Amino acid sequence: MDLFTLTVVNAFIALVATGVLAMQGQADRQFRYQRYFLLAGGCMLLNAGISAIHFSGILLPYWLIPALTNSLSVGASLALAAGIHRHLQKPGKRFGLLLVFILLFVLHLTEFARSDINHRFLISIPVVLLLNLWCISMLWQHRKTELGKVYLAFIATFAFNILQFVFRTTFMVLEQHQIIQTSIAPVVHNVGFFALTAFAILVFCCIILLSHSQQRQMLQQLSERDALTGLLNRRTLELRLNAEFSRCQRNNSTLCLLLLDADYFKQINDKLGHATGDLAVQHIAKIADQQLRDYDLLFRYGGEEFLLCLPDTDLPAALQIAERLRLAINSAPLFTPQPYFLTVSIGVASSKDSQSWQTLLQQADQALYLAKHQGRNQVQSYQPTAAVSR
Repeated sequence: MDLFTLTVVNAFIALVATGVLAMQGQADRQFRYQRYFLLAGGCMLLNAGISAIHFSGILLPYWLIPALTNSLSVGASLALAAGIHRHLQKPGKRFGLLLVFILLFVLHLTEFARSDINHRFLISIPVVLLLNLWCISMLWQHRKTELGKVYLAFIATFAFNILQFVFRTTFMVLEQHQIIQTSIAPVVHNVGFFALTAFAILVFCCIILLSHSQQRQMLQQLSERDALTGLLNRRTLELRLNAEFSRCQRNNSTLCLLLLDADYFKQINDKLGHATGDLAVQHIAKIADQQLRDYDLLFRYGGEEFLLCLPDTDLPAALQIAERLRLAINSAPLFTPQPYFLTVSIGVASSKDSQSWQTLLQQADQALYLAKHQGRNQVQSYQPTAAVSR
């Protein structure tokens, strides 16, 4: 297959990929990183288009090919790196990548780059390799997250691109120094074009896979989260508690549940309105979330009730956490706009006294009722001998 046909095929693939990414970007505007992937597709399309015109026999000026085409090839890698950087929400500005592109184009216009193709390789190839390695480094740090399999696919794709660039560059250097036979050069160049095409297709597939996986992840999170507070909802409670209770039993450790209820919540709704009641629920949820450890679980259990799951925590430690949480809520006023101080009652139960998570939840509920019965605004633990009539 001649170079003109190969570049036309590359241009067609880039056109399709860019069109799909543009439509996907319109449909999923919340994924702002996709604009960078669209820019990468545009760079590939423009590069392939200019190359196709050149290989058709039309003489183009140096600033178009190879100066601009080489810069666009690097620009695609820059845009991919910027998209991954944006997707992973890494700190730092991405404007510097545009400056790198401009600098590369200017360097290609110098006499140093004009004089020898090896000089142009020296300018562009190291930048592409460093960008690909940077992408691999960023993605590798997140390989154990929920999107880890997608990131590993990206890593494999960038590794493939690095290998093909190293192979092609090594061959061209050896060819320049007449170390290998030049008769196989057309075959190697064709393989190189096929490798670039394969890389473009693989990257495109990874981008689509990333978008679909993130959409699925968002839908799953929406089904698991409470709309008002963003906490885990009651639908996910059974699955999560069952898993944590089973794990603690296997490890012979203790699991504690805290059932928290806002005191006199009906008065807030009646006197201040349901909108203020919603603010109060959000206020408690925010404080509770700030007080917990990374591995604790926080659910919105009911209207003004919250359930806290504390793995690997014994009863004395759970009581300390509950008291600290109660004091934190008491000391942080809700502004309505006047300051309004909330109080909460908390019931605590330990898995040492139960054989199932359902029983543990009932015991936490009994402890909460005991706290309410004894005057509210306090923490009580489950007492097997205590009988409180409702």
